[in-house]
Amino acid sequence: MSFRSKRESERLRSQGSSCTESFCSQYLVLNTIGHGFHAAVKLAVHRLTGTPVAVKMLLKRQQWCQQVTSEVEIMMRINHPNIVSLIQVIDTEKITYLIMELAKGNQLYSRIKEAGHLQEDEARGIFRQLLSAVGYCHEEGIIHRDLKPDNILVDTKGRIKIVDFGSATQVRPGQKLRTHYGTYAFSAPELFLGKFYEGPKVDVWALGVILYYMTVGKLPFEAVGLPLLRRQVVLGTYAEPLGLSEELQDLLSLLMKVNSQQRPTIPDLLTHPWLKIDSEGFPQPCKELIPLRPDPAILRAMQDIGFEAQEVKDSLDQKKFNQSMACYYFLEKQALQECDIPTRPHPCMTPFPTLDYPATSVRGLRRRGSEPRWLGSSSDSQGSDLGQTASHGLVKRASWPGSLLCRPHQITPTVELTHRISISDPCFYSVHSKGKKTINTKSTEDKSSASAEVKPVASRPWPKRFRGWVKNIRNGLMNLCCCIPSRKKPPLGHNRVVPQK
Repeated sequence: MSFRSKRESERLRSQGSSCTESFCSQYLVLNTIGHGFHAAVKLAVHRLTGTPVAVKMLLKRQQWCQQVTSEVEIMMRINHPNIVSLIQVIDTEKITYLIMELAKGNQLYSRIKEAGHLQEDEARGIFRQLLSAVGYCHEEGIIHRDLKPDNILVDTKGRIKIVDFGSATQVRPGQKLRTHYGTYAFSAPELFLGKFYEGPKVDVWALGVILYYMTVGKLPFEAVGLPLLRRQVVLGTYAEPLGLSEELQDLLSLLMKVNSQQRPTIPDLLTHPWLKIDSEGFPQPCKELIPLRPDPAILRAMQDIGFEAQEVKDSLDQKKFNQSMACYYFLEKQALQECDIPTRPHPCMTPFPTLDYPATSVRGLRRRGSEPRWLGSSSDSQGSDLGQTASHGLVKRASWPGSLLCRPHQITPTVELTHRISISDPCFYSVHSKGKKTINTKSTEDKSSASAEVKPVASRPWPKRFRGWVKNIRNGLMNLCCCIPSRKKPPLGHNRVVPQK
């Protein structure tokens, strides 16, 4: 895998929406569904189409700029049906907004907690999708480094989404890493030993812990204190569960090999006998139904509300993750849903996040080619809130929320500690080692610096000629949906009744 040059990275970042494309004029914030030390996740609605989205807002602080940039670049490269998708990036001086799909479902952790544990058949279907997504990342040179049930969403049909790439990194073939990110209970032995490690092998170990937790209902390594937990992991001692098939027990022993060189790769795992059982009996990830060329009907609808057709085409072709690209995606998604066509979040790239709300500023807009004519300046102000919550002196680990049905996640703030310990219900310890070795998360200074909550945006005054704008949208959507068969029932009294003979 070849790395992008610095110039290429800057070009990709510049393709995101500029700071003049005001976030508040495009999205209405409803509430907070996750928060942390340097990021917050908000539930918001796209004002023009009414589409609900998850907005990850990353605060631009000097010590986090590099990690924020890395997360943005990674999300812009990822395109997989089992990974949450990026739709738009709005980059301002102090905050980067990542407009993400609002994934359906609930955390895998909640599902396991409710059921006690999953049956092998159900666990197998989920694990296959996990291997598909993680294997894709490894092929692209991307290491997640924080795989755990909190960062996996499962819908009612058993389809999964991996979320929260805040700890992820990019590697070259053969490159080894040293920095420890992630959650202690899911960390491989080499991380506790402070050695250089191979990124893919660390993810494979975490997959083993997740599979154990799915099928047994508890973690394989769950000592009360960190020193005891470290000893358990380094020695690889865990209780062998009863009642599991021989094939599953064999797979678990391979995934959690203490010697990283003996752990299999993702392609090796796909050939394991346990994963070949009933291979046709589980839902396949929905396919990406995105045309190679923009749909003319959607382009006409966007022209009717003020977008320029060529600008929309360029935004899609160049993956700019701007307002035009996002609006096209929302309209296309609505059209496909009208036809009952399963869709996956589609813009094949991801925007980067920023966080920090000066309570004073929402700047007026200057219309660009990608903006519809009806957009005006917004006078709304938005307060900042990146709350950091602690329980029993431990910082809660951050997780990326994906849906309205999910319980609010506590995004793990990374503090200026060498080892950040955080509790996130089954994931007891969260870690990022780099620097000092003290642990103290009760600092009131941290709490006060990260407590400002971004409040829901009050409805902004609509621009003049509002009625004309509504009419344009209605006409545009009518044109867009003209080819969709009507589902309306016939008027009362128009049903034909066959007389009985």
